Amino acid sequence: MKNDLPLNLLRAEHKASEIIERYGIAAPEHIQVEDIAFALGVTVVERTLFGAAASLVRSGKSATIRVPPDERYPERKRFSIAHELGHFILKHGFSLRLLCTEEAMFDWHQNSGQESEANFFAGELLLPRNLIKDRCDVKEVNFKPIAKIAKDFSTSLTATAIRFVRFCPEMCALVFSKDSQITWFYKSENWWPYIPKGPLDINTFACNFFRGLEVPDEPFEVDGDAWVENNGVDSIVEHSICSPRLGFVLSILWIKS
Repeated sequence: MKNDLPLNLLRAEHKASEIIERYGIAAPEHIQVEDIAFALGVTVVERTLFGAAASLVRSGKSATIRVPPDERYPERKRFSIAHELGHFILKHGFSLRLLCTEEAMFDWHQNSGQESEANFFAGELLLPRNLIKDRCDVKEVNFKPIAKIAKDFSTSLTATAIRFVRFCPEMCALVFSKDSQITWFYKSENWWPYIPKGPLDINTFACNFFRGLEVPDEPFEVDGDAWVENNGVDSIVEHSICSPRLGFVLSILWIKS
């Protein structure tokens, strides 16, 4: 997954940037996503949903976003609202109602269409480039600075890690794995080694999760060919975090210069 986004994703981000500028958002506490939605003609309500993480119901130039009342994580609720708002602003769908699953919220593929566009819109709205870019310039790449940004902006680690890799000057990549398979990855502009999709190498810490083995909390170096094709990369720093509830692993990879 390249860092130079295709036009549809850049357009989605640009639409969110316009909203950031319109409302003079200059600090994390300014990003009151429900208030922003209301100002744009969209009301957020809590309703029980079956088989969906959120929904959008249109009515002319206005709409209603529905999120479940039992959502335990405020950052997930915020992202769901921003995601549905992205569908509304980008004029997605051919019906009056859109239902989005949890899987849709993890859809960061370049070529997967409207769900990915809504995610990139949400990423820019909740984590504006002008507010986080300097915070991504770090000496050591791991989930610690990402978690700090996520806490300050009340955002999910996945969305925050995508934005971090986007703006980090270090050679790094984010890998999403599920069912022992690399599902997608997102890499910094200067990352050049090829990351093959498919089964995780048993020498990665990410693979440990799916084998029922321990995954260390701290970053550690692993052999380069555990993550990339053999092309002169001797070692890679891997920091993996796991979601037992959803059954996936996020891995931040760093090649030291």
